[in-house]
Amino acid sequence: FLAEPEHYLRVPLGSEEEALSLGARPSAEPGCFLMGSRGPGRFRRQDIGSQAVVPMLDLQPGQRFLDVCAAPGNKTAQALESGVRAVACDLHENRLRDLRVLQCSLVVADGTQPLPFCGGFDRILVDAPCSGTGTLGRNPDIRWRVQAADVVDLHQRQVRILRNALEQLAPSGRLVYATCSLESEENEGVVNEVLAGAGGQFRLTGQMQRLPGRDAGDGFYAAVLTS
Repeated sequence: FLAEPEHYLRVPLGSEEEALSLGARPSAEPGCFLMGSRGPGRFRRQDIGSQAVVPMLDLQPGQRFLDVCAAPGNKTAQALESGVRAVACDLHENRLRDLRVLQCSLVVADGTQPLPFCGGFDRILVDAPCSGTGTLGRNPDIRWRVQAADVVDLHQRQVRILRNALEQLAPSGRLVYATCSLESEENEGVVNEVLAGAGGQFRLTGQMQRLPGRDAGDGFYAAVLTS
């Protein structure tokens, strides 16, 4: 967290030569390039840890995909590269404005309340609002801004969001719950509480933990739940 953070770009398949012309360099994560001295060009800035989350969904062309907490839209855009039919939600309409350039449906919805859909989504992403402690390197104000009580409140909100999202998952579907937090209360604690109350309807089939200093980029947690 004391080192200057590196900046990464999302480079869709077929655009690699353009990225290289900007001085960007490929990383170990497919489609993720380390930004060069010429800036991002037309590419989206997206941390390598963030880009590692979407592949856990195992997206396939034509699938119905729901992004529950979509703004600012980086993961939605990454998911659309797979040819899915996407619906992107966020609590605040103004935060969805940047997603208008994407080929997907936009819905203003509060994830802590029952979602306004009939279910049947093959893939769902819950990139939950969190304390952001995995991003301290680029957001040092978190050290003073986030209090212990905030983590308790966030945990409760995250549990409600995850439960409501799972209600929308189709049989044999896959949901990925993710945060850029390092706090177990926001990560394993949320997943374990939701699964304990689901009566065996869903299974935890995979987890990822990225730690700054050990892994490139910001800290991230992600869990794969299947129905």
